Amino acid sequence: MSSFDRQQADRLLQHINGIEQLLTEVDEAGAEEVLDELYMLITKLFEQFPQLDKDED
Repeated sequence: MSSFDRQQADRLLQHINGIEQLLTEVDEAGAEEVLDELYMLITKLFEQFPQLDKDED
């Protein structure tokens, strides 16, 4: 069960599809920039929700 409502799920999917499309258009340097931005996004998520930053064995 998703914790998103339909509109939120659609927005997330739209962003993911956009990133996937971008990856088909960039070279390795561009892919590294995408990776850097995704890393920063994940870092922000962990800062906002520190309980998510746990090791799962």
